[in-house]
Parts: sequence; structure tokens; C-alpha cells
Amino acid sequence: MKGVAALITVIILGAILTLIGISMTLTSINEGQMTLSDSKQKKNQSLLDSCAEQSLYQINIANTLPPVVTTSEGNCDSVVNSQVGTSWDFNLNTTGEMSPLTVNIVLNRGTSISISSWTDQ
Repeated sequence: MKGVAALITVIILGAILTLIGISMTLTSINEGQMTLSDSKQKKNQSLLDSCAEQSLYQINIANTLPPVVTTSEGNCDSVVNSQVGTSWDFNLNTTGEMSPLTVNIVLNRGTSISISSWTDQ
């Protein structure tokens, strides 16, 4: 009888320790996924910011905006909504490794660039 009680105790303790181990493993995996997701989101935002800077440079230097803005971090698609005289309204889009990011920029290009609106969408 004492052997049966000891065996049941060992099985119950083993089950509890296994449950705790699995819970800790799943928690660690979840934390790792959240960290990776945050890292990719920041990388995607950095890409969009680089594309915005490059597009402002292109508009300032050449008064044109190519359909694909290329930076050292990657590429973004640009869509000119309107360009009348010195007034520009355009979107920059990136798909990156996470959900797509878009920014709408409205500016006036005179002797310098004056940004009227910068809207993350």
C-alpha cells in the first residue's frame, strides 16, 4: 500500500512539474514572438521614414518623384495624388515584413520645402 501511495505521489508531482514546464515554455515563445514583431514593426517604420526623407530630397533636387523610392533600407512605392505648380500631395507605401505602412505628405516646394501635412495612415 505504501508503494502505491508513493507511486501516485510521484506521478502527480511529475504531472505538475510537466505542466509548469510547458507553461513556461509557451510563455517564453509568446514573449519571443512579441519581441520579434516589435522589431519588425520598428524596421518597417524606419524604412518608411527613410523613404520619406529620400522622396523629399528627390522633390527638392529634381522636382520629380519616381514611382519607387529606393533607400539603403529598402524600397517604397510612391503615388502622386496631385502636383500643381509648387504644391505636392503624395503617398508613400511600404509592405516590409509586417503590415503595410502608408504616409501621406502634402508640401509646397519653393526655394525650400514647406511641409503642410504629414499623416500616417
